[in-house]
Amino acid sequence: MGQGSDGGRSAQLTVDEVRAELIRLRQGPALGHPAVVTGLSSDLRALLLSSHPSLSPCVSETTRLLAALRRAIDSLTPHERRYAAADFNLLPEHSWPTLTERQESLARVLGCSAKTVRRHAQQALETLALIIADASYPVVPRPPADATPVLSPDATAEFFGITAASRADVVCSAFQCPDPSLQRPGELHARYAAFADLDALFFVRIRLAQTFPTAVVQDFHPGEYYNADPDCLIVLGAPHRNNAYAAFLPYLPCRFVPPPEAAVTFTALGGIRLAPRWTPEGELLADLSVITRLTLAQGTTVVLLGGCLTLGVLGAAKCLLGERGQRNTAYLSDVAAGSDLVAVTVTRRVGGLIETPDLSTAEPLLVLTRDAAGGDFALQLDNTARYTGP
Repeated sequence: MGQGSDGGRSAQLTVDEVRAELIRLRQGPALGHPAVVTGLSSDLRALLLSSHPSLSPCVSETTRLLAALRRAIDSLTPHERRYAAADFNLLPEHSWPTLTERQESLARVLGCSAKTVRRHAQQALETLALIIADASYPVVPRPPADATPVLSPDATAEFFGITAASRADVVCSAFQCPDPSLQRPGELHARYAAFADLDALFFVRIRLAQTFPTAVVQDFHPGEYYNADPDCLIVLGAPHRNNAYAAFLPYLPCRFVPPPEAAVTFTALGGIRLAPRWTPEGELLADLSVITRLTLAQGTTVVLLGGCLTLGVLGAAKCLLGERGQRNTAYLSDVAAGSDLVAVTVTRRVGGLIETPDLSTAEPLLVLTRDAAGGDFALQLDNTARYTGP
């Protein structure tokens, strides 16, 4: 192990050594009492100071150490940064004198268990230790809170597998309507009237056109679609009203119960059953949005945007392509790490408006992933108690 100093020599610390010091640092008030950093080992202090050189002789070592730690935490993904910032007492809304109280405070806000918060916090700590121990790791400071974010379609493009020259096919659920006029391809208004999730279809078409203006996007009824190996296949609806969705059902860990007992179930997870919520007067309050991403052998990305009812389907589309879409697709890609995934979120109707979540601050109810090569889905996140109660 190298000797710490202010003379430019950088200390050599293993990830395990850094992790052990971070575990001690986050106890008690953590960075809520800045002087706590003086208790770090001379090697870790030297390593942090070498990554955050002083710009002025007036800046104290304590200030520089705090700045280096904040910079490392800010370089985490939004998902991990939230847990690390709470752990190290950098969030005023979760500023409590002990680590346990801070984690329980964050759990209350997220509507999940403290155990879930501890698990994610431990993962964030592992990443933070790597960032600090590896001097070559790219540490990028987070922009100021009041800075206007620069939006780009990168996260959305990665999630959907769409580029400027891609072809994306959208297969929307349809009504089982005997009216032959709805089957006449020459009557455009009649053709679109046959779609069961028309609002979701229009939303997806418009948002794809805005985000990927040079990509080729086509829409289909389930009965008229034949596999033509698109770059991305987007399927809207639920298996009972979209046979293109039903074709993927054998590969999924969930099952849909059609109305009037609409629900989504997960038999392998102890029979978890999630159903829409209604007012006593029969008004729909909330639906389940089921987001699935699969990668086929030929490279096609399949995105299933499902719901127990049409509200959930539209919510799934808005979750990925709405104003929070880039944050949400980035979050899901980060959680899945390139694997197939199934995520369940809640879409609420509030005063006639549709409310979709920001997954970087309110996690999904469920996330399951599996290796893209196949196999069984494994549970990554379970916040269903937040919706169903204890």
